[in-house]
Amino acid sequence: MKTNFLFPNALKKPSLILWLLSIVGLIFVLNFNDNEAVQLQAKVFALMNDEGFKGPFYFSWATNNILDEITMLLFIVSGLVFAFSKEKVEDEMVAKIRLESLVWATYVNYGVLAFCILFIYGLPFLNVMMYNMFTLLLFFIIRFHWMLYKSTKLANDEE
Repeated sequence: MKTNFLFPNALKKPSLILWLLSIVGLIFVLNFNDNEAVQLQAKVFALMNDEGFKGPFYFSWATNNILDEITMLLFIVSGLVFAFSKEKVEDEMVAKIRLESLVWATYVNYGVLAFCILFIYGLPFLNVMMYNMFTLLLFFIIRFHWMLYKSTKLANDEE
């Protein structure tokens, strides 16, 4: 079976550690750093920047707290590497579980989003959209590893 698009298995554990740390960081940055007690200020290039009542600026430099951007990128990159790293034994069964988990996670993610579209309005919906960026990857990782665990447990019980 070809696994051209999967990362090497050696990256699985380091990416898991980074992914778990980024989850803790995301929870902190998105929920508890409202007054920006922890800041990492940097001058960044912005394709578009809105500075309140001054109006939007295009293709300009801005000073910004980049802690949330770094945390989000760390979550996405480490999550993708963890989710799509080869297993020690990468066979057709693992590929089937991977595909089914990806489809399942997509359905659940958009089901949750549809529910939120119907019942959440105004500014709280912006938070829903922000969290929705991460839930597909989260649902996939949880489902994939749960199904791997169940199939391994089932195989061990049959022996």
